[in-house]
Amino acid sequence: MTAMPTAARLSPERIARSSGSSFLVSFFFMAPGRRRALLAIYAFCRVVDDAVDLLPREGHGEAEARLLFWERELSDAFAGEPRTPLGFALHRASLRFGLEEAPLRELCEGVRMDLDPRPFERFEDLAGYMRKVASAVGVACLPVFGADRTKAVPYADALGLALQYTNILRDLAEDTEAGRCYLPKEVLEEHGLRAAEIRPDSLKDPGKRETIASLLEAEVARARELYLRADRLLPPEEFRALRPARIMRRIYGDLLERIARRGPAVLEPPRERVPFHRKLFLACFGL
Repeated sequence: MTAMPTAARLSPERIARSSGSSFLVSFFFMAPGRRRALLAIYAFCRVVDDAVDLLPREGHGEAEARLLFWERELSDAFAGEPRTPLGFALHRASLRFGLEEAPLRELCEGVRMDLDPRPFERFEDLAGYMRKVASAVGVACLPVFGADRTKAVPYADALGLALQYTNILRDLAEDTEAGRCYLPKEVLEEHGLRAAEIRPDSLKDPGKRETIASLLEAEVARARELYLRADRLLPPEEFRALRPARIMRRIYGDLLERIARRGPAVLEPPRERVPFHRKLFLACFGL
């Protein structure tokens, strides 16, 4: 039987709040019941992602066991037999708001890909992965937002790609250090780079620094286009219901511009962040 992780004893609120994620700011404006359901979804994303983050430190077996535990708890939660506080919260959200298991199952499939990471050949291949680990989460949130799923899925899909690609650009050096480079081979080859060169040490070489700067400029432009595509797909009639998603779009769009301003230095500490006061400003004004 799979061992119970420490997080299995914690409430979704405690799991979620310990992360300090930008997503949490967007939940402030929801009614309490919807906010608790969103915290449950986010907490589930956090624990499955954390399971794979164990891989460099504790090995494949432990990471696989943690992920398997949460996959089973997901099934049990939607079968009405949860064993953890997080499972109970997901079960309640399914009963109250119509939260569906399928998108969260898709998330697990995407995270499982990180157990045995393989290079992506083309951006389209990376997009398939991002749809599992990010867009699927947005789709899962739609009934909790109170949005019409049939109208809002294209927007959730497109926004998930933009948010995840922003994360990838921010975490390039960190991911390379962990043995994972999400930039597709076609992107690296276009700039004459190898995955192993996407690290702070490369910046000591002026030529490499200039090449990495060129790569980042091109990929930031790609990310901006992903946001614009999501904006075009926002259904006007769902504008109010999708406010939490629109807040995420503003915060992560701001993060992307901070990455653009840092350029190659984004590979060096400290990790780029949007300050909390700025997140609150973006969440409160202009929406």
